[in-house]
Amino acid sequence: MKKFTLKLASAGLALALVGVACGDDDEATTTPGQGSSATTSPAASGVSATTGAATLRAGLTGLLTEHVYLAALATGSALRGDTKGFEAYATALNGPANSNTADLTAAMTSVYGADVGKAFDGLWRSEGHIPAFVAYTQGIAANDKAKSDKAVADLLAYAKTVGTTLNSVNSNLPAAAIEEGVKTHITTLKTVVDAQKAGDQPKVYSSLRAAYGHMNEFAATLAGATQAKFPDKIDGKADSKAATLRAGMTSLLREHVLLASSATGAALGGRAPQFEAAAAALNGPTNSNTSDIVAAITSVYGAETGKAFDGLWRSEGHIPAFVAYTQAIAANDKTKADKAVADALAYAKTFGTTMNSVNSLLPAAAVEDAIKMHVTTLKAVIDAQKEGDATKTATALRSAVSHMSDTATVLSDATVKKFVEKF
Repeated sequence: MKKFTLKLASAGLALALVGVACGDDDEATTTPGQGSSATTSPAASGVSATTGAATLRAGLTGLLTEHVYLAALATGSALRGDTKGFEAYATALNGPANSNTADLTAAMTSVYGADVGKAFDGLWRSEGHIPAFVAYTQGIAANDKAKSDKAVADLLAYAKTVGTTLNSVNSNLPAAAIEEGVKTHITTLKTVVDAQKAGDQPKVYSSLRAAYGHMNEFAATLAGATQAKFPDKIDGKADSKAATLRAGMTSLLREHVLLASSATGAALGGRAPQFEAAAAALNGPTNSNTSDIVAAITSVYGAETGKAFDGLWRSEGHIPAFVAYTQAIAANDKTKADKAVADALAYAKTFGTTMNSVNSLLPAAAVEDAIKMHVTTLKAVIDAQKEGDATKTATALRSAVSHMSDTATVLSDATVKKFVEKF
C-alpha cells in the first residue's frame, strides 16, 4: 500500500532536542564546515524526519498549538474591547473555511475518512468547546460568576465527551487519558484568560507559553495512536527521536512568529506593558522562546555552536530590526523603516552562511531564502497591524506562522542527517 504523508500546517524544540542529544559531548560537537559526524548514512539507517508519522505529528502540533494561540488572541481582544480584533481572530480560529478548525477537520478527514471528519467537525465546533470559552470570557468581563461557572462546567463536560468519542474512533486513545488531556487544555487556557482579565501581562505570556506547550504533548498522543491504527498508511513512528525533533522545531519556530507579532501589535496599539511582556517571552535571557531554541541547538550541536547561535539569533539584524521597523512605521519614518528591512535581509544572508558552516547539509542560499520569507511574511503582519486591518492581520499571521513549519522541516531533516547516530 502506498505510504501516507499527511499534508498539514506543522508545529517544544528545547525538550525535543534535549531528548535526542543522547551521545557524549564529543559526539555532539563538530567543527564548523565539516561534514556529518555519523558513521552510518541516513539512507542506510532508515532514520528520517520526513516520514508520514513525523509529518503527521508535526502537523497536529502546528494546528493544536495554533488553536491555543488564536483563542488567546480572540479572548485578549474581547477583554480590552477590541471587537474587530475579536471577530477576526475568532474567524481565523473557528470560521467555516480557511480557519484552524477547518484545517483540523481536513486533517482528520484525510486519515479517518469523510464520516469521521464530519463528526469531528461537529464535536470540535460544539457549544461546550470554543463557544464555552467565549462565554467564560464574557462572564468574567461582566463579573458574572454564574455565567463563568457554567461555562467551566460545560467545558469539563466537553472534555469527557471528547475522550469517549475519540476512543470510539480509535481504541488506541484511552478515553480517560484524552479527557485529562482536554481538561489540561481547558485549565491552562483558562489561566491565560484570567490573567488577561487581571491585566497581568507577564502572567498572560508565561501562562500562554504553558498552554501552548501542553498541546505539543497532546499532538504526540494523537499522532502516535493514529499511526498505530493505520500502520500501512503512515510510515515511521510518531514517537521516534527524529519525529520528536521535527515537531519540537515546528512548535518553537512558529511560537517565535506568534510572540513577535504579539509584541509588534501591542507596540503599535500603545499597550506598553503587553509589549514588554511579549518581548520578554520572545527574547528574554531566560524562560523565553529564544533561550529555549538556544538550549535546543546546544543540546545537539554542542556548547560552542550554541553560544554562537545565541549571538546570531539575538543579533541586531533579527528581532531588534523588527522592533526598529515597527517603531519606524509608527512614526511614519520611511528612511528608518527601509533601513530596518535592509538590516533584516542582510541578516538572512548571514544566517544562511553561518548555518551552512555548522551543517553543510543546509545550503546557504536555501536557508537565506527561508529567512527572507520569514522577514517578508512577518513584515506583512506588522504592516496590517499598522493599517488597523484586523482581518488582514489574522490572515497574514497564519501565513507567516505556517511558513515556519517548512523551515522547521528543512532544519530538522538536515540535523537528523548530520547526527544520524543520535536518532
